[in-house]
Amino acid sequence: MTCAPGPDRSFWTTLTYCVYAVPLVATTAAIGNFVTPYYSEALGLPLAAVAAALLAIPVFDAMFDPMIGLAIDRSRFRQKHRPWLLIALPVYLAGVGLVFFPPVAEVSRLYLIAAGALVYAAYTTAMVVHQAWAAALTSDPRALSRLFGFRELAVIIGILGTFGLAAIASRQIGSDIAAQARAAGGFILVAISLATAITWTFTPDTVFDRTVAPTANWPILKNLLLTRNFGSLLAAILFFNGAWTAMSAMGFFVAKHLYRAPSLFAAGLTLTFIVAPFGMALWMRLAARLGDRQTLVLSCLYMAAIAGFVPLAVRFGDNGLLAIQALLGIGFGAGPYLTRAITGNLANAHVAQSGNDVRGSAFAAATFFDKLGSGLGAAALIPLAWLDFDPKGAVDEAARSALLGVATAAPAIGFLLTALFVLVIGTAPDRVPLTQL
Repeated sequence: MTCAPGPDRSFWTTLTYCVYAVPLVATTAAIGNFVTPYYSEALGLPLAAVAAALLAIPVFDAMFDPMIGLAIDRSRFRQKHRPWLLIALPVYLAGVGLVFFPPVAEVSRLYLIAAGALVYAAYTTAMVVHQAWAAALTSDPRALSRLFGFRELAVIIGILGTFGLAAIASRQIGSDIAAQARAAGGFILVAISLATAITWTFTPDTVFDRTVAPTANWPILKNLLLTRNFGSLLAAILFFNGAWTAMSAMGFFVAKHLYRAPSLFAAGLTLTFIVAPFGMALWMRLAARLGDRQTLVLSCLYMAAIAGFVPLAVRFGDNGLLAIQALLGIGFGAGPYLTRAITGNLANAHVAQSGNDVRGSAFAAATFFDKLGSGLGAAALIPLAWLDFDPKGAVDEAARSALLGVATAAPAIGFLLTALFVLVIGTAPDRVPLTQL
């Protein structure tokens, strides 16, 4: 039995489904943007220790991804996806609380790794099941692309709420990074609770379907996961998220030491996500006309160009910072929504061919490489530590030059590599029909 939304409930289904995305990427965005300065400046951990923790968390947690994907595919709950939302919620609340509201006396590198791993375990469960749910709602490639497009708008709303509250905290309390981080964490705690209740209650779910085998195992999965198309997609996800994470991890330092405008950090991020819905409208229209792969390549080239523009923008101080943040907003949503749409369409094509449900495992693999990308992006902090960049001390001209070089090169290279692997998807021979994309 399917749960594809019919004409009379399509809008309501889209709305109640998408609302669950509001807190998800907002969580990793808050971790990427606030945890580094929060723990290194406000809580006093060495920058190298914070970088090592942020590198270790997604790498360790990535080992959990295949297990949750298989568990979803092989589960025999009466409904396929709803129970997993309730499983994820208490872990989510505990992990976010520990990361953003830590007992100061207990803070250490091991504390950050443990608390972060708890957040990512819940995030993995929520993210994988939510994306697999989309692929179960519709098997039409263009409809799935639109659904993931609207889902990405919900993501933007969540990130805007996170950074908006942080900006308000910055204005009311000052540019204290601890206050901004706690405001972001508070938003996530409230949003995940409300979103779980709405999506669990109102979004239609598949009833256990005996025509689709819940027996996913490696011999079945490798026919999808080891194809050249899917492998190229996973590499694209890795480098794309690595590029974004590198920008996020260094964002506060860039605002403070290059633009000399730390008080505009949260406001600049808020501007990014005010602009982002307009960019999403553009990318969705391009995807409808050009297809998902071609549009994804264009968006990656655009983002690489923006990263290359940073050395010029820093010369304009506040105005340069706000201009870059607005341009980043235009490009923000394309990569996540298009890679997920391609993932869903490849998984649906495999389900149709084999009769085996692999949606959970497909999105678990995508999430796995997304997290590896987070670790790869966080690793961009390590050269800064090697070059004696110390956010708690004086930052001289040499340190600023090192920061500018890493902050420009790391994301630009990541986006260009993403575009390259997406192009491979378009030319690779594969068992999955490329017309599905």
